[in-house]
Amino acid sequence: MKNPFIYTAVGGLVLFLWQFLSFAALNLHGSAQAYTPKSDEIIDFLESIDLEYGMYALGAPSPEERTDPGLQEEYLLRTEGSNWGVLNYQPNWTNDMLPNLGRGLFMNLLTAFILFWMMRGMSDRSLKRRLLVAMGMGWVGFMFFPYSNFIWFKNPDVWAHMMDATVPFALLGWLAPSGD
Repeated sequence: MKNPFIYTAVGGLVLFLWQFLSFAALNLHGSAQAYTPKSDEIIDFLESIDLEYGMYALGAPSPEERTDPGLQEEYLLRTEGSNWGVLNYQPNWTNDMLPNLGRGLFMNLLTAFILFWMMRGMSDRSLKRRLLVAMGMGWVGFMFFPYSNFIWFKNPDVWAHMMDATVPFALLGWLAPSGD
């Protein structure tokens, strides 16, 4: 696959299909999208308190507690061992997946193109080298965002993200042109 357009198209589709498998068909990320029978009750409560839409770190310090050293110490003592959570409260649920699928496919195509571009300049294009470079790219993305988030927020699907950074990228490395 020496043609960058063919590699971009095939590679982008590999990434896109892997994401479908990972998030839907195989549900590897199910632990981060768990159902609770209290869903309606929670949403009703959030609406009743007029909470602005956004993402919240529940249990986080107030702006004053972040800047005042005395209040920081009180906050740390008060919250040690307490429950905490992350809330992403959004308006207007829609089942129109087409825009999101389109943006996802575009990013997958761009990722495959960037990987092809990086590999095109390599003098050693052995299978081992292509696999290492492709999986390295996947792992850089994994370490920078999903794993860093896991360190602080204990995202339950961190190992699914690790698979997402390994399996499809290994396949892209295998598909990359050998330079022969």
